[in-house]
Amino acid sequence: MENLRPIKMETKVKTGAEVKGTNAVADKKAPQFVAGNPVNAVSQKVETDKDPKVESGKTGFVDVNKEAEKPKAEPSKMEIKASIAEKIAEQRAILERHIKLGDDLARKIRHRDNLKNIITTLEEFELVLKDNADETDGNYYQGCMLTIKDDNGKTFTTKNPTIIKGVAEQVNSLCTEKLEEVETDIVNLIPA
Repeated sequence: MENLRPIKMETKVKTGAEVKGTNAVADKKAPQFVAGNPVNAVSQKVETDKDPKVESGKTGFVDVNKEAEKPKAEPSKMEIKASIAEKIAEQRAILERHIKLGDDLARKIRHRDNLKNIITTLEEFELVLKDNADETDGNYYQGCMLTIKDDNGKTFTTKNPTIIKGVAEQVNSLCTEKLEEVETDIVNLIPA
């Protein structure tokens, strides 16, 4: 160790097309380059005063959450089973809601189809009566009979064409209004 002497190191720096040999111990005022780019003197300063401090925000308070963050332990098998059971229960509840929605939708569609059939039947009945009325030259409900029967077997029957015409128009009007309500309910049942 007694024969220690300084060693000179040489590095080659490219500036443009020429290559110069420089002495590492040489003048520090000369520009220094790394990978062909000038070295920033500010970035060369090494920070030595870094101690492990907890960062504080702009308010000056210490953030306890950052200090307390530690890796969490993995959940136990019981916790995993409970989590899976909870997810299954949620999925079953969602499934039940979807089934109920499907049943409600199917019921409304059947109701809509029945109303459309009643309206179509009444319109076809009137068209046939109007075609035949040309032959009879009178009220096209002439010769029709209306019968109303209750659960006890009691009946009401009339052949009055004015009453029959009024009942047919009223039934058609009621069915058309109800059809609009049912179609609105169907649209509102379907989630967006």
